[in-house]
This record gives sequence, structure tokens and C-alpha cells, in this order.
Amino acid sequence: MLKRLLNLIFPPKCIFCNKILYLNTDIYICKECFSKIEFREGGSIKSGTGDDYFDSIVCVCEYTGIVKDAVKRFKFSNKPAYYRAFARLLSQKIKETMDYRLFDAIISVPLHPVRERTRGYNQSFLISTELSRELGIKEESNLLSRTRNTHSQSLLPRQDRLINVKGAFTVTDSSKVKDKTILLVDDVLTTGTTLNECSRVLKEAGAKKIVVAVIASGRRF
Repeated sequence: MLKRLLNLIFPPKCIFCNKILYLNTDIYICKECFSKIEFREGGSIKSGTGDDYFDSIVCVCEYTGIVKDAVKRFKFSNKPAYYRAFARLLSQKIKETMDYRLFDAIISVPLHPVRERTRGYNQSFLISTELSRELGIKEESNLLSRTRNTHSQSLLPRQDRLINVKGAFTVTDSSKVKDKTILLVDDVLTTGTTLNECSRVLKEAGAKKIVVAVIASGRRF
């Protein structure tokens, strides 16, 4: 009832074209835009290289077209409400392709506090929190901290990205990570350097298995 009341006051709109949707819509994407999304087929993909610390990747769609534009608005144009649609897409993919009940915790890639204050929110944490509600898995993003305010990865070549994030993350409580199977959430996977560095510190803290979950990726697995 609360959701319906809020939808009456603030009618749901498609995150891609801004078209007003039905009040009882399950996902804030219109049919026309949904048909334009380039979905990735298949389920969780095993890590493709020996340099990856995460064990596998689940990705909803290609980082192109309307999805790429929407993700950029989500991150840089003060559109935090997009998290509902993105989290629903990701939760549906996870439910369809794996036994999500095996996960002990969901952790999002952290922003440095300075950048989070500037942006006003951490887009990955918003997705992670909604996924926690959708999947019934404990949200434990407080276990991973960003200790260094790095440069934006999107502006750097691959080799510089590796250097940029090296040592930028730390686990706050290893006892809560040890022997756990973790769903590590971010919005986009490009080269994978940030997610790999997060996975490295989690594995070094004793994590048993790490599955990366992202809305979109331009990387070939």
C-alpha cells in the first residue's frame, strides 16, 4: 500500500526514456526500452584469467546503448532512484542462473568518503541494499572499506588502473569474511581492476568464494 501511495505521488518513470509507467509496475523500464537492452546470455561465467581473484562473474547486459547512457546518469547526474530498476534486473538474473541461497553476504564496492559526499550516494551500495532485500541475503558492505581516494578509473589506461587501485581497499573485520561465500556488487565491469583488487583483499582475509555481480560489462569473458 505504501509503494502504491508513493507511486501515486511520484508516478514511476522509465529510467531510459522517462515515460510514465503503470502504478503497479514491477520494474521501472517501459516495454519499448526493455526490447532495446542487449542482454548477455548464460549464467555465471568463470573467471577467464589466472590473474583474477574473483571466481566468477554474473552480468546482465552489454555496456552499450541505452544501458551505458543510463548508468552514466545513475553515477554522475544525480539519478539515485535508478537503483531499483538495476537491482531488479540483477536479482532476476541471479535467481535464474544460480543458487543464491549459498551466499553468506552481499558486499558493494566502496567509494572513498570524500567522493561519496560529493556524489551524494554510492550507486553500488544502493544496488547492493536492494539486492539484499530481493534475495534475502545479509548486506555487509561495512566489511570492505576504501582507504585511499583514487583517481577515476574511467579516465585511465589499463596499466594505470592497476596502479591506481593497488592497496586502496581494506577489510574491516576478517573474522566475518573468513570462509564466506560473497556476492561482490558493482554497477559496471570494464577492465575489472577495481573488482579484482576488492576480491584480492577479501580472499587474503579468508573469503572462500567471490562471485562478482554487475549490471553491465564491456569486457569479453
